[in-house]
Parts: sequence; C-alpha cells; structure tokens
Amino acid sequence: MRPALAMLALLLAVTAGCSAVLPDGVIYPSITPDPAASGTRSVDVAFVFEGQPVSFTVDVDSALYAGASAADKQVIRFGNARADDWIEDYFPAFITEEHQAPFYDALIAAFRTVRDQRGLDADRYAELMTAYVQSITYQVDPADLSPKFPVETFVEGNGDCDDKTLLLGALLSREGYDVAVLMFEPEQHVALGIRSQDLPYRDTGYAFVETTVPGYLGQVPESLEGGVTLESTPHVFAIDGGQTPYTAGPQVAAILEARATAVAEAERLNAEITAADADLSASEAEVSAARSELESLKAAGRVAEYNARVDAYNALVAEHNRALEDRNALAARHNDLAAIDRLVAAGTADRTGTYAAIMAR
Repeated sequence: MRPALAMLALLLAVTAGCSAVLPDGVIYPSITPDPAASGTRSVDVAFVFEGQPVSFTVDVDSALYAGASAADKQVIRFGNARADDWIEDYFPAFITEEHQAPFYDALIAAFRTVRDQRGLDADRYAELMTAYVQSITYQVDPADLSPKFPVETFVEGNGDCDDKTLLLGALLSREGYDVAVLMFEPEQHVALGIRSQDLPYRDTGYAFVETTVPGYLGQVPESLEGGVTLESTPHVFAIDGGQTPYTAGPQVAAILEARATAVAEAERLNAEITAADADLSASEAEVSAARSELESLKAAGRVAEYNARVDAYNALVAEHNRALEDRNALAARHNDLAAIDRLVAAGTADRTGTYAAIMAR
C-alpha cells in the first residue's frame, strides 16, 4: 500500500514569454535506454503454482533497466490541458512504454512454455502469472513513492502495491486479458482488476486481484497492511490489451463461501466447546465427590449404604462420559472446519485443486 493520487507527481511546463501559446498535451514517463549499461542482467524466477515448482531465467537488457531506473516518473502537462487529463493514462503509461516490448516478449515466452507444458487453460494461465507476481517481495521504498516500470520490478524482485499491479497488468494485458488498474484514493492502495461476469468488484465489472499478498482472483483481502480496509469506490484505469475475461469466478466464489461458512461455524462451536468444558469441569467435580463418598462408605464397612448409592454413581459417570463424547464430537467438527480454513488459505495458487478438495468434503 502506498499514497495514490498524492504520489502522482505533476509538473507544469512554463515559458519565458507571457504571450507564448503551447499546444494542449501531456508528457508521460518514458524510458531512454542507457548506452553506458552494456550486456544483460539474468533474472532467476522461482515460485510454486498448483503445488509444483516453476522456475526459469530471463535475460533483461541492462541498458533498458538502467534507463528505467533513472527515468523521471513525473508527468508534464502543458497548454490548456485540464487538470485531471493526465490521471487516467498515468498508470497505463508505465505498462505501454515501448522500450519494454523485448522484455515483455522474453518474460511472456517463458510463461507460455510453462502454460503449454502443463496444459493450462486461460483461467489457469492468468492464475499462473498472478501467483508469480504475488510471490514477489512486497517492499515500499520510503525515499521514492513513484511507481516503477514493470521491468524495474521484475529485475529488482520487489515492489509495493502499484509496482506489482503494473507488472501483472502488463503481463495479462499483453496476453489478451481485459484488465484495469483499480486505485483506492482514500486508502492509498492500488490493485488490479480482471474482467469477470461472476465476481465483479462493486460496479467495476472487474474481479479484484490483490498483488501484495497471495490470494485468489476475485478475493478481496479483509484488511491491508496497518489494518486498513477498502471501503471507497476505486478509480478504474483500463489497460489496452484484449477482451479475455476470467471465467472461474463460480469456483472461487464456492471456495470463499466454504471458508466463510467454516469460519462462522467454527466461531459458534468455540462458544459451545467453552460451555461444554465448563459443564464437564463441574460434572467431573461431582463424580469425584461421589466417588470419594463411596470409598469412605466402603472403608467404614457400611456396605448397605454403599450398595444403595452405586447405581446413582454409575449413572452420574455415564452422564459425564456422554457429555465428554459430545464435547469431543464438537472438537472434532471444529478441527474439520479449521482444516477447511487452512486448505483455502494455503491453496491460493491452486484454485482447481482447492475447489476439488472442497467439493470432496
């Protein structure tokens, strides 16, 4: 999470002559490759998808990376361009910057190899690239809150919410998916949206995709770093690319509903187990007192009184044992629900496997 609109730096072009007339327009951040940076930088990629490791290496032009790192991330607005004209295209400009095309081609070629080897459909392919970006270290640069070009985030292996969102948006859009940047101004957060008929986030038409932590496509985090919750309506900045939507929404919805139901029932059972433990403690004390009384009668040779109270004691013990069995059944059910919660939490990079496991329970 990072400042949103506040971080979008803006410069106004000025001239020495007060009567000068400038054309209306906006200049967005761009990359000038640095010829002094020769060779390539090899970046090793390693993450887990659907329970199996994924690894490959991509070579990045050093001149491109150096130029991206040194680039001015501010916007220049000149002439009579309206104050907000630049905002809609600011984030997409980092993705569409033309010098990154060879980098995108190399990285996407590696992902396509994985896709083809594993026979991934369009939904699983989108999940593959999402799992990769979510695996990148979340890190905020306290000295520079400007977004990074996707090539920077890839080479450096870290980034904050907008850095990681722009990288994922670049990959998905270039592979023909309909995606958009979702900017939450009050919460100072940026996420990705992918077109979805089944899991639209509010009225955007896009499923929410969090890039800073592992999560399913369409899963909105309960809270962000610092306990922040998303309550505002996001600004939606579409990224040119394609029309392919994410169609696995019903499975994601079923997974998340199963978890929500399990968590709610587990919370209810917590209260029942606590009450049952209290009752068992009282019952155990009663059984112990009755047993002590019987032992005293037996020791004193008061056989008739002892025999008269044995049936009541046995009934008391039987009732205690039944209550203990009921309590253990509650605990077993609670453990089963906790297993569902853990399954869903651990399966964010394996939607198909998690869905199958949920349906099999």
